[in-house]
Amino acid sequence: MLRGLPGVRVFNRNGNPIKSIREVFEVAVKRAGIEDFTFHDLRHTVINNWRLQGHDYFRIMAATGHKTMTVFKRYNTVSKEELKSLVQGKI
Repeated sequence: MLRGLPGVRVFNRNGNPIKSIREVFEVAVKRAGIEDFTFHDLRHTVINNWRLQGHDYFRIMAATGHKTMTVFKRYNTVSKEELKSLVQGKI
């Protein structure tokens, strides 16, 4: 079973892969004035964004490397706005 996207680099500079972005990430977070935010939080964000775009769980799980639905559910957060839309029949 394919797991993740081997060989695919998300972060590039002038077409060359960046091996470590920790320092750059920390500087960007500090400049933006964001507190209590880690690089790992981006994983939660992308999973929710992909779900809201309509991608199915199985493709998202394959791209993020989640093996089980239980672990995947920890990253999948439903917002109050989504719940309101559901109750109001707008989904």
